[in-house]
Amino acid sequence: MNQTNKFYTDENTIRSTAFLVIIVLAVALIFKWPYLVLLLVFDFIMRALGLSLSPLALFSRSISKILGWKRKPIFAAPKRFAATLGSLFTLLVFLLMLNGLYDPAFAVGFLLIILASLESFFKICVGCYLYQFLVAPIQNKFK
Repeated sequence: MNQTNKFYTDENTIRSTAFLVIIVLAVALIFKWPYLVLLLVFDFIMRALGLSLSPLALFSRSISKILGWKRKPIFAAPKRFAATLGSLFTLLVFLLMLNGLYDPAFAVGFLLIILASLESFFKICVGCYLYQFLVAPIQNKFK
């Protein structure tokens, strides 16, 4: 495996994947489809683990190729941490919806939509900032 591929990911793919998360989560919340949210949980988990099998990421890569976007390498570790947080958010939304708690599920889902919108439209990754302030100092302490 190429070191660049191991430690870096494509910013365009990340941003278009965030846009797809917005669409899928909005549809799931509007139509109250908890199992669509469960698919997002697994998608986030795959991206957090660095697996290239994530359906949304695969679709985003295809979009990038079709539109001719050049690859923009960006450090992957904060993005994986953000995907881990996304999996926790979507798992919470799924469990709330499964138990008929649609208003709290909508509130948590809407928060995730806001966070994904910041990433998709403005290149602001809140999970990456949390990584910088929470995870990176701990990692540096053990080096």
